[in-house]
Amino acid sequence: MAVNEKILHKVRALLNLAQNGGDTASNEAQSALLMAQRLMAENGINEVEVGDSIESSHPKEILDDYATEFEKLSWWKKSLGRVIAQNFRCYSYLNKCNGYTRLAFMGLKEDTEIAIIAFSFATDAIRVGADQFMKVHRKEYLLHHGQRQGISQQREVRTNYVEGWISGLESQYNEQVSREGWGLVLAKDELVTQTYKDMDLKRGQSSQYTRAESSAGQVAYAKGYSDGKGFSSAAHGRLK
Repeated sequence: MAVNEKILHKVRALLNLAQNGGDTASNEAQSALLMAQRLMAENGINEVEVGDSIESSHPKEILDDYATEFEKLSWWKKSLGRVIAQNFRCYSYLNKCNGYTRLAFMGLKEDTEIAIIAFSFATDAIRVGADQFMKVHRKEYLLHHGQRQGISQQREVRTNYVEGWISGLESQYNEQVSREGWGLVLAKDELVTQTYKDMDLKRGQSSQYTRAESSAGQVAYAKGYSDGKGFSSAAHGRLK
């Protein structure tokens, strides 16, 4: 098994273990996402240490693949795709057709495969976390107000939670990169950068929404941020 194939196998095993072994909204889920980044960074360091022999025996291969099907793609999946791409040496972009959109990643083959796995795992963790938060929120709202909260207000609260979760994950990634000095290691390969440039994709407008500034919205964002960030100490150490 090649070096990069071993790394890919470890990442798959790590994320599958966290996903199948318990709550995807727990700190274990966020730790798995951080460990995936750690494995990629350490693999990059190892390749530099080994030298040019790896590149000559394993030619670089670009993979351009989709992480979602065509759908009414939610703003948060686009935002999450950007965060994952930045931290796994890839580009994310959107492919639109007949009013539907799908999200794609493009990078070196192993990097793209890992990014797609991490994206899929993160989307599941966000959904589970948001569902659990909203279940508690609805009960508390009914208890305090004697009636159910309106659907639009519930949607705003859930949106705040999701935004907080993604911001928390991004913050944790940034802290890990800064702490470990991985800035150059996680930089995109020149071949990837040139390939993306040659694709000549049109830049669309970023998805935007108005964050609910109510007390419930602020609580939701704070909880999402905490869940997305997880415990910084849990991701240390190599996976052998």
